[in-house]
Amino acid sequence: MTLKGCAMSVRGASHEEAGSECQDSARFYIADDFAVAAVSDGHGSEKHFRSASGSEMAARVAIRSVCDFYERNGGLDDIFSKDPRKTARRIAANIICGWNSEIAAHISLLPLNEREKGISDKYGGIPNEVMYGATLIVAGMTSSCCFGLQIGDGTFCALSGNEMTFPMPEDSKLVANYTTSLCDNDAIENFRFFYREGGYSGVMLSSDGLINSFHNEEDFLRFGRRVLTAVSDGSVSELGEHLKTRSRKGSRDDISVAAVCAVP
Repeated sequence: MTLKGCAMSVRGASHEEAGSECQDSARFYIADDFAVAAVSDGHGSEKHFRSASGSEMAARVAIRSVCDFYERNGGLDDIFSKDPRKTARRIAANIICGWNSEIAAHISLLPLNEREKGISDKYGGIPNEVMYGATLIVAGMTSSCCFGLQIGDGTFCALSGNEMTFPMPEDSKLVANYTTSLCDNDAIENFRFFYREGGYSGVMLSSDGLINSFHNEEDFLRFGRRVLTAVSDGSVSELGEHLKTRSRKGSRDDISVAAVCAVP
């Protein structure tokens, strides 16, 4: 079995028109028998004025945390099968800790400028982690198992046989435009997870800008299968332009995609 992956972010149509930066991030990492992918969506509203950096840190820290966990425990299968909830919580805690450490280092190196100070003062002070607020989805896959962690909105879909599904449990807190976040005081409690022995042949993670560009979930899942096929056969070069078109004609939001798949 060979593992392949891709990750990309495109600036949303509304951000292009406003001249604002892309606030999404996506990453993946492939080892011999292990793949991990992550997508993070920076909140982008006024109080979250450093969320582009926050999402980049979140995706990077998530990849590093899962890889470190994999190496320390000699894999994922045994430790997840013994206590999946406890194992997922340990990884989530490491991600939160690493993300906050990155924020502390970043703000020490790049203190708030006058514009940012003005925004913070307007709200009577803003906690550092709120300035960098972002959601996160992460997946790890081996030949024998697959797990996922998620806080906030966005989608996690997975391919088993010929069926593309949403294996991640739903979050009842995600109502209208509200999303849970890494910057929540109770972030560790807001992570949800799944674990499956037997694995999947592929997973695709995406920020909410993608699914909001589709009329229904069936069309979205068919698109997810096409992405995994493109990753498998090495034809993802046109995906970026397709995502830009999706944004222009649909959500007008930033879009990020990260996918990994197993190729026989």
